[in-house]
Amino acid sequence: MITSSSPAVIGPPSLFVQLRSGPPVAEVYRHTIDISVRAERLGFGAVWFATRHFEAHHAALPSVFPFVAAVAQHTTTIRLGTGVVTLPFEHPVRVAEDAVVTDALSGGRLELGVGKGLGFGHSASSYSGFGVPDTDREALYADRLAELQRVLASGRVTDDIALYPPPGTLRSRIWQSTGNSDTARRAGAAGDGLLPHGNSQARAGGDVAELVDAYLSTCHGTPRIGSSVTVLPGDSERDALDLLDTDIRASPAYYRELRDAADRRQFLADNRIRIGTAEQIVEQLRDDQGLAAATEVLFQIPLAVGHPRYAECLHRVGTEIAPRLRPRPVR
Repeated sequence: MITSSSPAVIGPPSLFVQLRSGPPVAEVYRHTIDISVRAERLGFGAVWFATRHFEAHHAALPSVFPFVAAVAQHTTTIRLGTGVVTLPFEHPVRVAEDAVVTDALSGGRLELGVGKGLGFGHSASSYSGFGVPDTDREALYADRLAELQRVLASGRVTDDIALYPPPGTLRSRIWQSTGNSDTARRAGAAGDGLLPHGNSQARAGGDVAELVDAYLSTCHGTPRIGSSVTVLPGDSERDALDLLDTDIRASPAYYRELRDAADRRQFLADNRIRIGTAEQIVEQLRDDQGLAAATEVLFQIPLAVGHPRYAECLHRVGTEIAPRLRPRPVR
């Protein structure tokens, strides 16, 4: 149960973008930069970029820091998040170096999301590709996270070697993405933000609210909880389904398991995609326990970034859905 002291949703919404493989990748990247610029103009507080390797789950962004640096050159205020750097594949000092350079290029706007990989087969090819045993994921993550935290906190690689550029406040902008309650508790104790998800190797269909409770039970200071929701707004429920159908026709490889309307309904349910008008989606989200303690909401639009109506959906999220989820001030 989420405690009574849990924070309500505060601050502007965030956008979570999955760059999907398929079209020429440079085109995907250009579309995503344009989306980031639009999100900033609409008042979104952050945009997070899904990062996976070797086209796992059709993702198109294996190296997030160069891309964040590119987006930073086209934006001025929106925070830019890595969603996420899989630490078992990385040397923590190299992550620290890449992160501080990217943070400098963005003017201090980097949000450093880290994790272990999704599990359930989504990251199996990545572990194999990097020659890392999946059975070592927990130990590798714990060791490399601790070293990354130390280097960013101290600004030093060793007593004799300083990190350059200096990390500034970047240590306070680490977020841990996890579906594991123990990891969530450790994130709270470390003062890191939490990006909770139920679909992980550690929790088959687990409740995000349990992860939030675990995090809050050890959290010192101000909690940072970024809860994700997937929404597909349209003029009507039928129109929203038409949006999805258009995306299915344009990306058959991505939706190869969807053969009929029953498969589509199951896809919507499995991925907890809220569809309909903005008003209908807001009503569906009011009962979402995962949002009860969120300090920011990460909206995902389940369309390819090049979809002709992606920008329209983004506008509806920014102007019609997100503002109505913020708490009214207490009089």
